[in-house]
Amino acid sequence: MFKDGQKVWGDVLSSLKISVSASSFRTWFSGSYLLEYKKTEDRTLLVIGVKNGFLKEQIERRYLETIADILKGKGLGHVEIILVVAQKESTPTTGKSAPLFSGIAQNFILEYPKSNSLNPNHSFGNFIVGKSNNLAYIAATQVANQLGRVYNPLLFYGPTGVGKTHLLQAIGNETLAKYEDAKVLYVTAEGFTNDFLQSLRNKNQEAFRNKYRHVHLLIIDDIQFLAGKESTQDEFFHTFNELYLAGKQIIAASDKHPKELGKLKDRLISRFLGGMCADLSMPDIEMKTAIIKAKCGDRNITLDDEVVSYIARECNGGARELEGMLTTTLAHIKLSGNANSLSDIKSALSKNKRVSKVVTPGMVIETCCRHFRAKIADIKGKSRNASLVKTRQVIMYILRKELDLPLESIGDLLGGRDHATIIHGFKKIEREILINQNLKDEVLRILDIVNS
Repeated sequence: MFKDGQKVWGDVLSSLKISVSASSFRTWFSGSYLLEYKKTEDRTLLVIGVKNGFLKEQIERRYLETIADILKGKGLGHVEIILVVAQKESTPTTGKSAPLFSGIAQNFILEYPKSNSLNPNHSFGNFIVGKSNNLAYIAATQVANQLGRVYNPLLFYGPTGVGKTHLLQAIGNETLAKYEDAKVLYVTAEGFTNDFLQSLRNKNQEAFRNKYRHVHLLIIDDIQFLAGKESTQDEFFHTFNELYLAGKQIIAASDKHPKELGKLKDRLISRFLGGMCADLSMPDIEMKTAIIKAKCGDRNITLDDEVVSYIARECNGGARELEGMLTTTLAHIKLSGNANSLSDIKSALSKNKRVSKVVTPGMVIETCCRHFRAKIADIKGKSRNASLVKTRQVIMYILRKELDLPLESIGDLLGGRDHATIIHGFKKIEREILINQNLKDEVLRILDIVNS
C-alpha cells in the first residue's frame, strides 16, 4: 500500500511540475514526500511530509485544491490530504505503512515546530555578495556552520533594502537543513513585543518564556523597535541571557549600530557589542548589476546589458529600489508591445523616477485608492468587501513599513480601526508579498508612484 501511495504522490508531483512555474515547484514541493497512504471503500488518506510550518501553511492555502483536483482527475474520488511537518528520515522504508493516530501517523507529529516563519526563498545560494556585504555574509555562514560557538550574538545593521532580513533567514534555513532537531524561531521585535504584552494580558508568561527560551536559534529582526519599550527590553534582556548562558545562538538586525539606537538600554547594547556587529551598506554598480540579473533570472526574463547597466547606474537605493525600477521596466515592456530599447526604458523610468520629498499618509491612502479603484470614504467605512479589505491592508502595510507610523495612528487614519486589526492586516500583506509576485509588484508600483 505504501508503494501505491508513493506512485500516487509521484503522479501528483509530475502534474504540479507542469501546471506551476519551475521556481514555484522547487520552492513549495521539492522537499515533500509521502508519509502515509491508506485506502478503504469510502475513504482515501494521503499524508504528506514537509520541512517546516511555513511550507505547510502556504501549500494548504495555495495548492490544496489543485492537488485535490489532480487526484480526482486520476479517478481516486474523495481523498483526505493532510500535510505534516516531519523529519525526512522518519519515512518508512520497509514498505509497510505506519500506524495511524487520529488520522495522522503518530511518529510524525513533532512536539515543537522547527520554524513557521522562515521564507524558504531566502538562502545563501541566492544572496548576492559584494564589497558592501561581504563581512556580514562571511559572518552569517560561519554562524550557520558553528551555531552558538562563534559571533554570539551576531547583529547586522544597515539601511532598508540591503539584505539584512535575507541573511537572517538564510541562517535559519541553513540551520534547519543541517540539524534536523533544530528549533529555530524568527520574529520581528514588534512580534516579540506583541507576544509579551499578550502574555501579560492573558497571564501566561510561562508559555511565552517557553516559546522564546527553548530554542537553539533565536532570530530577532528590526531590533530598533525595542527602543523606548522599557518592560519589553527587560524581558528580552532576560531571554537573551538565558539563551546565551545555555550556549544557544542569538542573531538580530537593526537599521543602525546599537550605539545609535537612542532609547535602547545600556545593558542591552553591551550584550550586542559583546558579540559581532556587521554592517551592510548600499550596493555598488557591479553588485546592483548582479542583483538585477539575478532577479531577471528568477522571472525567466532577459534584458539587454545596456538596459541592465542603465538601471544599475540610475538606482540610488538598495535591492528594494532596484526591484521597483525593474518592475517599472518590465511593465513598460509588456504594455508597449515589447518596446525594450534603451531610449524607451529611459523614457519610462524618467516618468517614475523618485525624488527626495516628504511622503504623507494621505498621499499613500490616495495612491492606493486610485490604484485599486476604491473610494477613500469606503476604505474608512465598515464594508468587508474583499477588494476594499485588500486595499485597506496594503495601506496598513505601507504606512507601517515605509512611514513607520504607530499602529494607533494607522487605525485612526482608517476609520478608527483597532490595534489588532492593523497588526493582522500588516502581517497578512507581509506574508503574501513573500510568495505572491503580482502583489509584490503592485506594492512596488504604488511606492514608485508615491515617491515620484
